[in-house]
Amino acid sequence: MMFIDFVQQHIVKKCTGTSATVILAAVILSLLCGAVFIALAGANPLEAYYDMLKSTLGRYYGVGEVISKSIPLVLIAAGVAIGFYGGQTNLGGDGQFYLGAIAAVWTGLLFAELPWPLVFILSWIAACLAGGAWGAIAGVLKAYLNTSEIIVTIMLNYVSVLFVSFLVHGPLKEKGGFIPQTATLPEELHLPIILEATRAHAGILVALIALLTLWFVIHKTVLGYRIRAVGQGLAGARYAGIHCGRYITLSLFLSGALAGLAGAIEVFGIHHRVLEGISSDFGFTAVIVALLGRLKPLGILGSALLLSGLVVGANAMQVSQGVPVSVVLMLESMMVAFVLLGESYRQTAAK
Repeated sequence: MMFIDFVQQHIVKKCTGTSATVILAAVILSLLCGAVFIALAGANPLEAYYDMLKSTLGRYYGVGEVISKSIPLVLIAAGVAIGFYGGQTNLGGDGQFYLGAIAAVWTGLLFAELPWPLVFILSWIAACLAGGAWGAIAGVLKAYLNTSEIIVTIMLNYVSVLFVSFLVHGPLKEKGGFIPQTATLPEELHLPIILEATRAHAGILVALIALLTLWFVIHKTVLGYRIRAVGQGLAGARYAGIHCGRYITLSLFLSGALAGLAGAIEVFGIHHRVLEGISSDFGFTAVIVALLGRLKPLGILGSALLLSGLVVGANAMQVSQGVPVSVVLMLESMMVAFVLLGESYRQTAAK
């Protein structure tokens, strides 16, 4: 429990309250430290970073890959941000993503005969409800039993992933198929590609709308005010007459709903079906995206594109330089660590 309190009271507050200068310095220092590890791996850091940059911004297909990989990160990070505003840390993004994906595909296949705009709406609503309900479980337990939402959301990840695995091996497995996966969605339900000959699809528009909606709801509505009030202090919120348990649950429901929507967008835009392993640890990466983005729409978008670029570039770097992809995981961790150190130094210097 001491570690959980540390995460909520220090990491979240410091990362979300830090300045853009500290974030930029943290990114640069992380890349410099990453260069040391690349050199230890026997590669030239300058050549490795050049290959990384060339494979992302220097190639048409690489740009499309960065966009496609950033879409689920933006949506889940937007949900994580809502949780943080409400004082809750949602680490269940992967589980909510999986449930949203399976709910969307099942709904899409069930109502495939209806007009495609209606099927999109029904499928995405189903995804939001599935992911939101999964997040609300942690919210109810936190609000009324004071159970740590961090532990609950992490444990629920395993439940949902195994549940989806059961479905794709059994009740929802494609008829006559040997691979554990659902049937393919009809072609008219595939999201259109926005960059020809790449995997970048129109889901990026949904992600941008979600970011704008996040900003508007949190900063311009009564609902957002109450969520922020609960996040800033339960005692003060109760004194103001706010039902804290309701808004704790609601913040985690909305957080899970956006993660569920991310699952729907991913299968409608990329895979067109649900199969095992569709999430590449989006949930935990999205937490870093939200923290580096300081819970702000432009920050979240920029952080998602940055981390997506690192992932795409790392694959090219591994092929050309033999540098392990795990270097990217170290870079992500170091970015958060340097943000914490930088913010601590800035606050100490200001006193």
